[in-house]
Amino acid sequence: MAYERTTALPSNGMLARGGVIGGLIGGMGMAMLMMVVTGLSGMGFLRPLYLLAATFNPQWAMTQGVDMVAILVGLMLHMMNSAIFGVVFALVLGAWLRQGISTGGWLIAGMVWAVILFAVNQFIVLPIVDPALAQGAGSVAIWWFISHLMYGGLLGAVVASPLGIGTSANPMRTQSA
Repeated sequence: MAYERTTALPSNGMLARGGVIGGLIGGMGMAMLMMVVTGLSGMGFLRPLYLLAATFNPQWAMTQGVDMVAILVGLMLHMMNSAIFGVVFALVLGAWLRQGISTGGWLIAGMVWAVILFAVNQFIVLPIVDPALAQGAGSVAIWWFISHLMYGGLLGAVVASPLGIGTSANPMRTQSA
């Protein structure tokens, strides 16, 4: 029995598009989880955004109440990083495995990617660039790790879905005589 491919492998443009969409959706899931966790733990619902904004202004790490500038800066930084890391993930994995990847493969790869991002950011980048976030995340470390897994799982699942590259990640094959 011979099989032939009925759909093309995803182009770099499709992979990048899937990475942006998956990264943004994964970033939203991650942010929502951390905002709920910090809100319930007494740190404040907006604390993750203020800690992110402290990358540019360390005073924002201590913000109480509502500071729209700090909220917008933290939100933009988080979503830009989510999209950028999503594109890198999709392009690198897509180039590495051009033969097609199952949806489960993308999901697992996304979670592995998220663990790598967690380790590099928490232990190398954040202590230098945003010590307030490194310290703040340390106080809810297990949830910080789980939120990264959530980001990666959503990223991988969305990249493989019709929102991302759709069935191109899993080429349909038909039997030929």
